[in-house]
Amino acid sequence: MSNRLKTFLKNKSQSKYSQFVLSIISFIESIFFPLPPDLLLIPICYYNRNKIFFSVINCTFFSVLGGLVAYALGYFLYDTINHLFDQSKIQHFINFYNKWGVFSVIIGGFTPIPFKIITVTSGFLKFDLFLFLISSFFARGLRFLLIGIAIHLLGDRGIILLKKYKFSIFLVIPILLVMMVIIVKYFLN
Repeated sequence: MSNRLKTFLKNKSQSKYSQFVLSIISFIESIFFPLPPDLLLIPICYYNRNKIFFSVINCTFFSVLGGLVAYALGYFLYDTINHLFDQSKIQHFINFYNKWGVFSVIIGGFTPIPFKIITVTSGFLKFDLFLFLISSFFARGLRFLLIGIAIHLLGDRGIILLKKYKFSIFLVIPILLVMMVIIVKYFLN
C-alpha cells in the first residue's frame, strides 16, 4: 500500500467523524449499499486500537438496525406484490424459512453473502422478528468482533490473516457452527 493511501486512511480513520461514518455505512449496507462495513471497520480498528470494541459494537448495532429497516421493507412489500407469485410455492418457502431461518440469518450475517438479501427476505417471509434480531446480533457481532480481535491481538499480521483466510473465517466457521447446532438439535430430540 502506498504511503499516501496509508496516510489518508489513518487521517480519515482517526477523524472525529469516523464513528459516525461507520454507523451510516453499517446501517445502509444492511438495506442497499453494495460495500460491506468491514472495509471501513478494519482501518478504524487498526488506527484506533483503544476504540476497537466500541467500533465493533457501533458497527454491529447499526448493521442490525439497518437490517431491521430492511426487514420492515420486506414485510410490507410482501402484501403489495404477493399476488404475483404462486402461493403454494411461496408457502413451501415460508415453511422452509420458518424452520431454517435462524441459520439463514446467521450464515447471511456472518459470511460474504450480502446481508441485505437476508434482511429483506426475512421480512418478506414474515420470519419471527425476535429470532431475526437475536440471530442478526449474534452473526454480525461475531463477524465484527473477530475482525476487532484479530487487529487488537495481531496488528499487521491480523490484517494479513483476515485477507489471506477470509474465505475460511467468514464462510467455513458459520457453516460449522450451523452444522453443530443442527447435530445438537437432532441429538437432543
